[in-house]
Amino acid sequence: MGEYMFKVGDKVIVIDDDNKNIYKIKSINELICLVGYSYRMVRYVKEEEIRLATDEELEKEELKNQKRKKLIKEKSNSRKTKAIFGRILHIDGDKEYLNSCMALYKELGIYAEGIHLSEKEGYLKIKDILLQITPDIIVITGHDAYNGSNIASLDSYENSKYFVKTIREIRKHFSLDDVIVIAGACGSHFEALIASGANFASSPKRLNTHTYDPAVAAIKVATTSINQNIDFDGLLKYIENGRSALGGVETKGKMRLLL
Repeated sequence: MGEYMFKVGDKVIVIDDDNKNIYKIKSINELICLVGYSYRMVRYVKEEEIRLATDEELEKEELKNQKRKKLIKEKSNSRKTKAIFGRILHIDGDKEYLNSCMALYKELGIYAEGIHLSEKEGYLKIKDILLQITPDIIVITGHDAYNGSNIASLDSYENSKYFVKTIREIRKHFSLDDVIVIAGACGSHFEALIASGANFASSPKRLNTHTYDPAVAAIKVATTSINQNIDFDGLLKYIENGRSALGGVETKGKMRLLL
């Protein structure tokens, strides 16, 4: 392997990206594998196509993420009803994203268990996980990407096929009402995820999804009564790209009021 001017973990920007999205370098081979710093996307580039993100760009991005987290917390903490919230199992292909989402659940007082598991391993291990954990809500996420070729083919997506397999394994044991499944990441094959049994999934328009988007959906389900349908329009207020980034089917919540 030759010498590279970048190293794994560096925060970089793709030079021709008009949006100036920040990425982290995941691995360096013939092509450099990038994963989103704030968005659940994956991309492969050549060394000459990227540059290091500046301190100013990183500070601006972090400030935006903190404002987003504060908004989610303020709205969720406005509840005054005493209740038992739905239990969340969050399976994430990105350890840093997982830690961020777990911290958010904890700050909101919502019980959650987190497992760092690569997108490709989920369907192989989900059965054993479900024998040990009894969640009301399962988040299956990480990174994904649509390569722009055949939108209907799962082969055109980085990890959608693995998300689909994991959902199908869950649905062998639990119905759509028993366990709520939230699946996908940036650019995922929305239609395939929903057809496989996800209650909510990304990404209808193959757009970016933010780090917190799957967690926000899980929080909404966990804090909505079992007698009420999820207020999807209310949920979308916290999804950066709205209906273009997240869709779903009619679903009831998992919160139970204390009598």
